[in-house]
Amino acid sequence: MNIRCRKIDCKFNHAGACHAHEVKVCRNANCTTYQKEHGKVDLELASELAPTKPHNVPLACTMGSCLYNHDCRCAANGIAVVDNEDTNQADCATFIER
Repeated sequence: MNIRCRKIDCKFNHAGACHAHEVKVCRNANCTTYQKEHGKVDLELASELAPTKPHNVPLACTMGSCLYNHDCRCAANGIAVVDNEDTNQADCATFIER
């Protein structure tokens, strides 16, 4: 699955693409794979200038109320993970309630 990441300080975010081995989304559509990388430069590039291309990452999802959750796997074509400024967490922006 293609996962676009807007959580710039995540250690798995490489030019907006997620490079984790697996991503887990749980209650409140929170990305629990997010790990803050201290000292990471707060810079975002256009995808055309990105040094790495997005790649497929398996996504486990325990959000039972999500339209895309099929047996704890995400059935969306891709997701976007965004910064939740209120909680300083990473959230799945693709979540749609059934």
